[in-house]
Amino acid sequence: MEQFLLRPGDIVNPILRPAVVLIPEGAGQRALTAGFGQIEGQVMKVGMVAEATCVSKPWVIIPLVVTNVQNYIAAGQFRGGEQLLEAENTVRPGTILVFMEPIYKGGLEGVTPGSSCVANAYTSNHELIASGNIGAFKSFALHVVDATGLVHAMLLRIQALLLPIKTLVLSGH
Repeated sequence: MEQFLLRPGDIVNPILRPAVVLIPEGAGQRALTAGFGQIEGQVMKVGMVAEATCVSKPWVIIPLVVTNVQNYIAAGQFRGGEQLLEAENTVRPGTILVFMEPIYKGGLEGVTPGSSCVANAYTSNHELIASGNIGAFKSFALHVVDATGLVHAMLLRIQALLLPIKTLVLSGH
């Protein structure tokens, strides 16, 4: 089961409520998980470069690499202590679950496990365009896709600056 994610603090058995909670060693320090829309499922690949910014580590962009991409779209999600959601009751379509690890050692230091993060993953079509094996229209379209990635990278940096301010305003501090 790929989508049976337990997080620190989740109750393992909701019926008996035992005084036991599973907390894996190094939880939240090795990888980030992110949900990408179904349209991204066509392009999400292991080895893609990604970036994230997290509320618990403001003003920092964390360089990441995609290490695993879920090969199906789940209609329902299950977490410890909750119930499986029925497919016809879901309002939003399912997402592609992607695991990303920091490129540099210690990249997630200072990020509190369970922190809210914003992530982007980037395609690179440079080699395909430079190969000359595609037509002019497709080459232009791939340039537009790569340029969109550049715009998204700039927007992530703006979010890294504004996310802590937005959090302070919403929390009333």
